[in-house]
Amino acid sequence: MRDSLKMALKVILAVAIVTWLLKSGKLDFSLIAESFKVGYGWLFCLLFLVFQDAVSSIRWRWLLKVNSQAKFPFLDMVRVTWIGLFFNSFLPGAVTGDFIKLLYIRDLDPKMSKTYLVTSVLMDRILGLMGLLLILGVSSLIFYTEIIGLSPQMKNLVHFNLLLFVGALGFIVFLFAPRALQEKVLKLSALIPVLGSKIHKTLMSVWTIGDNKTVLFKCIFISMFLQATNFGAFYLISSPFYGTEVPFQYIITLIPIGFMAVAVPISPAGLGVGHVIFEKLFSFVGVDGGANFFNLYFVALVFINSFGFLPYIFGGRQHSLKEAEDFEDKEVVTENV
Repeated sequence: MRDSLKMALKVILAVAIVTWLLKSGKLDFSLIAESFKVGYGWLFCLLFLVFQDAVSSIRWRWLLKVNSQAKFPFLDMVRVTWIGLFFNSFLPGAVTGDFIKLLYIRDLDPKMSKTYLVTSVLMDRILGLMGLLLILGVSSLIFYTEIIGLSPQMKNLVHFNLLLFVGALGFIVFLFAPRALQEKVLKLSALIPVLGSKIHKTLMSVWTIGDNKTVLFKCIFISMFLQATNFGAFYLISSPFYGTEVPFQYIITLIPIGFMAVAVPISPAGLGVGHVIFEKLFSFVGVDGGANFFNLYFVALVFINSFGFLPYIFGGRQHSLKEAEDFEDKEVVTENV
């Protein structure tokens, strides 16, 4: 009931923002039809998004293999990833898609503990965000003078994102904490009332991944690469409508900042919030229509994610939402972390 209420509030917020954008003239859905007539932006954008989904399944596979001897075939991983994207895009609660995915992974390795399964998804998301923060941090440092000159608001945003960049580096250091420090933290975490056991098990799983430095650095590298393809998808579908040339240093900073804002789950898939953020960001460089640019990307993203329905229906065993809810709510009796 509580989750349903939160999701309902998010949907109401998103609808309210989109309605306001439409009435104010900042959002024009006719641009979608027009964009089909301009070059091959749509085609390449869709290809980039499909490629991104497929390659992201490799990152998750690496994380799972850290604590499993199962094979996790590539096509199975792509199928499971796509199913998760479908549920995240079209059903209440982003967690729904994650727990649906975990049920399919448990089919591939029934011995893997619930704690590590959940941690693998959490780390997969965190490492994806790390790729975004690293690109944003580096670009902000390189083009610092040009970017802060756009507006006082942009200066504050850059400083905040540099702080997040430092936090991302700190998290990497945390993953490489010496064994002695890990043991002290684990002992202290076990003493926390109520949640101590769960925190202890989760930290053990996180440090199991951190101990595999090769896997971790490969995941960080692939996360940066995937974020770059995401920026490319946005640019390819939106750039024909800028009306002027936008310098590279602005593109490589504005788009990541926009995606960083959308990463915060204020509304479903960034609906409404992303429109407002990109409208404001592009106004800093004298370009109108940022809400429309994000709308093109949003439609393309949801279109690709919708195809996750096919492997769910035709890919063999179907796990239900009830199973996902049970998996989320109930503790597994035997934990083999």
